[in-house]
Amino acid sequence: MRRGTDRLNRVLLSVLGTLLVGAGTFGLLRGSGVVGGEGTDPVVSPWQRAEGGERQVLLLGLLAATAVLLIWLGLRWLLAQLPKDPSVAVVPLGRTEHASRVHVSARAVADALATDVRALGGVTDATARVVAERPLTLHLEVSLEEGADLTAVDQAIAGRPKRRLVEALEAPDVDLRIRLRLARPAARRVA
Repeated sequence: MRRGTDRLNRVLLSVLGTLLVGAGTFGLLRGSGVVGGEGTDPVVSPWQRAEGGERQVLLLGLLAATAVLLIWLGLRWLLAQLPKDPSVAVVPLGRTEHASRVHVSARAVADALATDVRALGGVTDATARVVAERPLTLHLEVSLEEGADLTAVDQAIAGRPKRRLVEALEAPDVDLRIRLRLARPAARRVA
């Protein structure tokens, strides 16, 4: 459920960020008179600028700087929503007697590791994804129960789940990047 919620949040916020960046860009272009049809005056026409004098020019400069700042912040936020490392689609394996190349789905590799980690004591949820082929690198996010021993969980992950992965893929070098999330303490009610 957590992964689906994160994905929905990321998609909705990305759409909102894109719309805000577009609206800011349009507002900046419309205000300066670049966008608008034939016969449409810019929002602040030249005669209005002449009447207001220096204050009007200062106000326009301030509005333009604010619009540029909002566009920059929107783009920066939008880029922060994108995954840092692109996922890998397939993991190449060695040769077999029947094939010169063998590939296995990276999703299957990640799901197998996450399933093994979920079976460990103190773990409530785990998700994984393959981010590099050589050396094989997986990002593993693990949610822990309240009061779980971090060292014991870390050692348990490096034990059976990682060993099974190395044996199944016949990969001597597997890099696990583990992110542990601690459970939040339950809210206490006062009667």
